[in-house]
Amino acid sequence: MSDPIAWAVEGRTRLLTYVRKRIREPEQAEDIVQEAIMRVIEQEGRQVIEQPLAYAFRVADSVIHNRGRRTAEEVGPVDPEIACALPLADQILDYRQRFDRFQTALSRLPAQRRAVFVERHIEGKSRQQIAEEMGLSIEAVKKHLVRAMIDLDGCIDDLPVRGARRHD
Repeated sequence: MSDPIAWAVEGRTRLLTYVRKRIREPEQAEDIVQEAIMRVIEQEGRQVIEQPLAYAFRVADSVIHNRGRRTAEEVGPVDPEIACALPLADQILDYRQRFDRFQTALSRLPAQRRAVFVERHIEGKSRQQIAEEMGLSIEAVKKHLVRAMIDLDGCIDDLPVRGARRHD
C-alpha cells in the first residue's frame, strides 16, 4: 500500500470488534484500539511490518493484557481463602466451542497448508526447519502460513462471548 496507515483505516472496525470480544468493559475498546494502532504506526517508523493489521491484533492483545495486569495491581491481592484459580463454567463452554470451531476450520485446510501451520504454530518449529523437512522453499512456507491465517481468520470470532454486551 502506498499510504502507510491505510491498513488502520480499513481494519479499524475489525480490530474494534476483536477487542470488544476480549474485554469486560467494552467502553474501553476504543482506547485500546487507538493505543494498538499508535504502537504499530510507531513501530512501522522503525522497521517494515509486512502485515500491520495482523500485528495490530497482537499488539491489542498485549495492551489488553497490560491493562488487566495494572487493574489487578490496583485492586490489590485477593484473599487466597476465597480465590479460585479454575475458570468459570461458561468460560470452559466458550473455550470448548471456540476450540471445536478452530479444529473444524483447521481440518478444512488443504493438507500441506494444514501441516505447515501445525508445525509452525503448534509444534513451534522455525520456518527453516519446516522448509527443510517438507522440501519446500522458505517463501512457500511463508505463503502457506499467510494463507492458513487468512483461511482461519474469524473461525472462532463469530461465536458470542458469554456475558459480553454488544455495541453494534
